[in-house]
Amino acid sequence: MAKKVKKMIKIVYFDEGSATDFIYILEGGKSTDKKEHIVSKATEIAVGAEAEAKKSAGILSIISAKVGAAANADFSREGNTIITKAIENTILTDYLDYATKAGKSYIRIFSDCKPYPYPESFAYFKMLTPYLKMTNGQIEVSDGLSLNLALMDEALDSGRGYYELMADCAEETVVLRFNIKAFRNNYFISDLVKMNLDYHAVEVGTVSIDSLTMQSEFGDKREKEISGFDLIDDDSSISLDQIKVYDVILAGVCR
Repeated sequence: MAKKVKKMIKIVYFDEGSATDFIYILEGGKSTDKKEHIVSKATEIAVGAEAEAKKSAGILSIISAKVGAAANADFSREGNTIITKAIENTILTDYLDYATKAGKSYIRIFSDCKPYPYPESFAYFKMLTPYLKMTNGQIEVSDGLSLNLALMDEALDSGRGYYELMADCAEETVVLRFNIKAFRNNYFISDLVKMNLDYHAVEVGTVSIDSLTMQSEFGDKREKEISGFDLIDDDSSISLDQIKVYDVILAGVCR
């Protein structure tokens, strides 16, 4: 019996910038053709939206007369949203095509994973800070350094774009990194721990587990010196805490 091919039926996260770069690279730098394809698609949608606007002109003028200019603004805003969605979805379908064909060897798909924050990491606090705004307390993250919980969420939004989550997949523990601005449909990073999703990701390096804490970011960053005796003894503990890091391009529900 042939293996059923899963399809992504709901998008939770999509990093359009990374996906576009991925497509351009696989195209061998022929970004002009791809841009023209996206612009052409957007233009097609725009023409359709304009035609619909003309059809609705009579109705719109009546509404405008009753509720004012806001109706026109809302209609224009809706049209722009449709066009923006069309561009995003064009990139999405192009990415999926490349990820399953020409770029398949570069993308790793983690299935049915439930990421979780490492204790006292930036992602850990990012999940809490929207609620910590209601408090005025402080937390000490390093000697002589305390953070105001009420202001932490705003500071994280302006000072950090990517957040790391741990994930246990296929008997391997990895770090999945997320662009905080790439979540779609009003999902947030805190929603990931409650969902079984498939993740499309690209390996970007390794990281020490201990370095994921907020304290390590502000504390002593000097690496532990490795002596010749360590190398002779082949002390495996030197690299045991190093795990692979993947930047996530796409995440969603697959069936």
